[in-house]
Amino acid sequence: MKIKPSLFLLLLSSSCMVSTLSRVYLTPDGGYKGIVVRIDKDVNQDHCHEIIKNIKSLFTAGSPILHSALSGRAYFSRVTIIVPPSWSEEKCNHSITTPTGNTPYKSTDILITPGTGLAGSIPYTVQSKQCGEQGEKIIFTEHFFTAWNTTSTRWGQPAKLLVKEWAKYRYGVFDEFGFSGDRFYPNYFKSGGSIYPTGTTNAMLTGSWIYKNGSSLCDPTADQCYFRPEGPNKQITCSLNYVPFLATVTGWCDKDHAKSEIGPGKHNVLCQGRSVPDVIFAHSDFKTRTQRSVRLSQELVPVFDIVRQPLPKYVLLIETSRAMSGVWKWVRKATQNLIKYELPDNTEVAIVTFSSEAVVTHNLTPLTSERVRARLADTIPDSHNRLSRTDDRCVICAVKVAMDQVLRNREAGGHLIILTHGDKRTLSEDDEEILSEYDKYYNVRVSSVLLPMPGEAPLSYYNTIATHSGGRSRSLDLSASKMETLAALIDSLVEIIGVDTPDPSDLPVTVHHQAITRSQSWSSEGQFFIDRMLGRDTVFGIFVEDDEDHQIKSVKFTDEEGSVFGPYTKMSSILDGINLKTINFPLGEKTPFDEGVVSGSSWRYHISWYKDTAQIQSIARVRSRQRDSSPANNLEIISWTNYDSSSLSISPSSSPLTIYTQVTMGGRGVVEARVSLSLQILHSNGTRSLLTEGFPLQMTDDGFGDVDLVSGDGIYSRHLTIYPSPGRYIFTITVTDNNNTAYVHTVGGAMDTHPQDLPVTVCCGSSIEVPASQRQATTRFIRTAAGPVVDIVSIEMDRDIFPPATIGDLGVTYGGDEQELIASWTAPGGDYNDGEVSGYHLVYSASIDSLLQPVSEDRELIVISRRDRAGVRVDHAFHAEGVQGDLYVGIRAEDDSGNLGRISNLVSVNIPRNAVNTPTSHQP
Repeated sequence: MKIKPSLFLLLLSSSCMVSTLSRVYLTPDGGYKGIVVRIDKDVNQDHCHEIIKNIKSLFTAGSPILHSALSGRAYFSRVTIIVPPSWSEEKCNHSITTPTGNTPYKSTDILITPGTGLAGSIPYTVQSKQCGEQGEKIIFTEHFFTAWNTTSTRWGQPAKLLVKEWAKYRYGVFDEFGFSGDRFYPNYFKSGGSIYPTGTTNAMLTGSWIYKNGSSLCDPTADQCYFRPEGPNKQITCSLNYVPFLATVTGWCDKDHAKSEIGPGKHNVLCQGRSVPDVIFAHSDFKTRTQRSVRLSQELVPVFDIVRQPLPKYVLLIETSRAMSGVWKWVRKATQNLIKYELPDNTEVAIVTFSSEAVVTHNLTPLTSERVRARLADTIPDSHNRLSRTDDRCVICAVKVAMDQVLRNREAGGHLIILTHGDKRTLSEDDEEILSEYDKYYNVRVSSVLLPMPGEAPLSYYNTIATHSGGRSRSLDLSASKMETLAALIDSLVEIIGVDTPDPSDLPVTVHHQAITRSQSWSSEGQFFIDRMLGRDTVFGIFVEDDEDHQIKSVKFTDEEGSVFGPYTKMSSILDGINLKTINFPLGEKTPFDEGVVSGSSWRYHISWYKDTAQIQSIARVRSRQRDSSPANNLEIISWTNYDSSSLSISPSSSPLTIYTQVTMGGRGVVEARVSLSLQILHSNGTRSLLTEGFPLQMTDDGFGDVDLVSGDGIYSRHLTIYPSPGRYIFTITVTDNNNTAYVHTVGGAMDTHPQDLPVTVCCGSSIEVPASQRQATTRFIRTAAGPVVDIVSIEMDRDIFPPATIGDLGVTYGGDEQELIASWTAPGGDYNDGEVSGYHLVYSASIDSLLQPVSEDRELIVISRRDRAGVRVDHAFHAEGVQGDLYVGIRAEDDSGNLGRISNLVSVNIPRNAVNTPTSHQP
């Protein structure tokens, strides 16, 4: 008996999705429209009126502040506030409408979360990308709006905080201050024998260093201290990204107005010395926009649309051309399974079939009962003999029928799911333009399951429109076995509805999928694991080619302690419609691995078959649902890339493709998980290759800055430096508890106690530190989720364009006896963290700011030539020529092509005044 991993291994997490692109745009008169503020479904509805009122106040007051700070170039023009589906007008004391026309509702620019949040009540922006690139979303807490007076007293004018976070989110700038104890962005620096607070201002800020409890006289070089501004500080007019609470601060400091030394603030480091205005005005919003005359404030008041999050309406567009006859049996079974068993109760579903023309097989119908589900599923043609006699496959015909006859005036929540061959014959360029217009105006989602003929590749536009509309596109390999095709169809459809189902945590998780090739052996074995978050409605099943002559003799299970359950000899016929044989457990007997039984354990199974010399393909599969409905136990995996487009060309002028994965449990980042990235390439000739050399790649959460910005936030990152050929790059993400080391912050309370009377946030620099007493272990788990799908249309790599990664663990000590400095660090790779480096540039200076600039004469350079593979520990001794007192040291790695990595963490060293330095360096 041969058991092998499936090439199409699609194991879905309890919630797996790809982030939806923002629809914000700038109008010709400088107004931002398409802004979406989403209120999380777990926010208390009793606070609805207060939250909406203060959201309006926030944007109304923030609009002229943004307009002034940007010298008249932009303001807030139109904001859509999305309330949960269950919220009522009575509670909110506002009229709540259904999204119509081009009202955005799928994306999220600002999210209102329940409670106080891990960073306290102050808003923060989730940023994973580099300087100048848009963030993921802005987070405001419910408490920020419900304790409005406290918010203003504690943090200053709320509207300034909005403008500050908007700049970080939209333009890719960062906080212009440092953080206590941070390796990369310390909140103090030394200059001329004095200690100064890190931060961008136009003049010296007055204040004092305090301990966390608010007491004074703290020494930042020895303790965990915070700089508290004190006094009027009327001389300070910038920067909003540092001291927005000061009444006189109205904008950001440019190079001409910032004081001479600002220190290693997060923005200064990540943007390599560029000022916030430099980064903002280089944004595409302002490339053709010049300074405008200041408008009257009443013209800057935004318009607000308050709409209810629409429930999804699924329209299945199923190709019924003659070319589908070979796979029709499995298409019909998978779509019927979706309707009968997968979609939540009361979901509205319609069916449109098409070949040369399209027909509404069944209009929108809510799934109110098993009878309705069965009748709707039975409208799908039951035999390939009922398919069209032509090979025509007019996808746009089906889309037009769906929009004109099914969703007309009911577009909100519309989700078109297209099942088609997906080749070039299905859509013309004109058809693509029409479909893009539907997405742009009506905000419908467009997903697809593509079934290309052997030797053909699917049209890349299906992936493009899915990415842009917030849908998903999956392409199946029809050269695989029949059971693999059926299982892949079922899993693809479940993945697609997971994008917008009201409760994604209720979708089943596939925890085991094993292909079995049976020829002359009469038994099969395997094992699976059900973690503590799962254990409800667990189903062990076997996909068989013939549901009547299935050849299954018996199945037995063994738990971790060796207890045996079974053998079970009776198979159920309940899921014969999808060729899935499940066990008919005796009445009154509980499923061994389902609810009521301790979960979080491994199981072994043994399948005995009747003797049959024929080679038969089967699949053993286990699915389970989340054990309870508590959001705190919902494991969610979200992935995205650094590109808005899903179709890319890789060249020396482009940034490498970067994949990001956020792992959360109950909205809290999962820290110290093991996140792996696998890659399969679908080539233009329809063949597929699963990359094995160097794969799976390990994604990092180190906060070093050149790929991962913050460690401990649950966002894992990885540059892709390997591009074997053009094609469709299909990523798969596997997340585990990393041998029981993964944890989350405990529910309730802030991440860390905020210092008393400190109006500057203490979160988040290069890392989020969770005290050991506030760590909650996730326990054992493993999830494999579908990641981004990207079409690489061309690769022009005539030279090495990938630099070494940033060194993030530089340490420097002064050896008094030898009067030398000893630097130690971990070597990166020549291509970020891959390969080897050819040397290093070690730099030092008494001025920390000079080390943060790309070019500066006020620093010394030592070139070190040595080859090190990634991960090797390096030590190097050197003498700093003619330097006494405080010194800052940094290092950059170099590869064979002369590419230099970014500056490392900067280390402060004090060289005694009586030291004698000679301009030499040596390698130990």
